[in-house]
Amino acid sequence: MSILTTMPVTQTEPRHIATHEPGALPVMTKDLRLDRERLTDKLQRPLRDLRISVTDRCNFRCVYCMPKEVFGPNYHFLEREKLLGFEEIARMSQIVALLGVEKIRLTGGEPLLRRQLERLIAMLTCIDGLDLTLTTNGSLLPEKAQALKEAGLRRVTVSLDSLDDNVFRAMNAVDFPVQRVLAGIDAAARVGLTPIKINMVVKRSVNERSILPMARYFRGTGH
Repeated sequence: MSILTTMPVTQTEPRHIATHEPGALPVMTKDLRLDRERLTDKLQRPLRDLRISVTDRCNFRCVYCMPKEVFGPNYHFLEREKLLGFEEIARMSQIVALLGVEKIRLTGGEPLLRRQLERLIAMLTCIDGLDLTLTTNGSLLPEKAQALKEAGLRRVTVSLDSLDDNVFRAMNAVDFPVQRVLAGIDAAARVGLTPIKINMVVKRSVNERSILPMARYFRGTGH
C-alpha cells in the first residue's frame, strides 16, 4: 500500500479542466500531458495501490491511533479549506490511474465523517478499471451503507478490535458500543458491500483474548 507524494506530470499553459454536470468526474483535456511511465518506488517496484485520506478527523480515540491524550478537545485539526476538494481528488486519481495505480482505498481519520462522501465515490467509480474500497470504524455504516452502495462502492473494510463490549469501549476510548459496529457490518452486508474485510489490532494484555472469539464469530460469514 502506497501514499504518493509526487507525480511525474507536465502541463502546458493555460491548464484547462472540463467538467460534466455538478458532482461529475472532472475530465482531463489535451492541455494536460502525462509521463506514461509507470510509478515505481525506490526499488523500481510498480505502485499499484493508493490510500487517500479524505479527513484527519475521527469520532474514536483508539489508544494505538489517536489517543485522547494527544487528540484532545484543544487539538487543531486541518481547516476545511486546506482539504483537497472532491474534484481535486478525482482529478489526481485519474492521473495516478493512468500511471498504473489499480486500487484506491479511501481512509481518514474516519472517512464517513467527510460530508457528502458519496459524491466523491460516484466520481471515482467513473474511472475505468479502478478498484475502489473504503476503510471505516463502522460507527456510521448503519446510516451510510445504502448511500455508499448506490454511489457505486463495492466493498468495505471495517476496523473491529474486540467483540467484548467492555474491551471495545476501552480501546475506542469514547465508550462506543460494539453492537453498533456489528449493526454497521450487517447493514453493509445487507446492501451488498461485500466481501467485507475485518481489521483487528491486537495489543498485548488488552485484547489478545478476543482473537479466537473474533475468528469464531466471523467464520463462515464470508467476512
